[in-house]
Amino acid sequence: MRLDIKKTFIILILLIAYPTISIAWSGKCVAVTDGDTIKVMHDGKAEKIRLYGIDCPKKKQPFGKKAKLFASYLVFSEIVEVKALDTDRYGRTIAWVYVYDKCLNEELLS
Repeated sequence: MRLDIKKTFIILILLIAYPTISIAWSGKCVAVTDGDTIKVMHDGKAEKIRLYGIDCPKKKQPFGKKAKLFASYLVFSEIVEVKALDTDRYGRTIAWVYVYDKCLNEELLS
């Protein structure tokens, strides 16, 4: 009986912690689609990454080019760390992206 309580407790803790669990990996940023979407090499292919919590203007909207240029300046051709959280309806990985000691998501907000 004691073992069942321990198993139940562990499962409960994992279920509570699940939303905060993320999968992290690193790869080279090979494209910046716009200010909030990049492509990073992962397992031999370019994976689309949508920056968590960011909604930049698109290319033809006001400041769209500036958002893309800013993101490009920070991450294009750099090795970035991707902390994946989820996948959106278009199949893009939603993630926090880090380059050196900076978080791209937070840099775009500032």
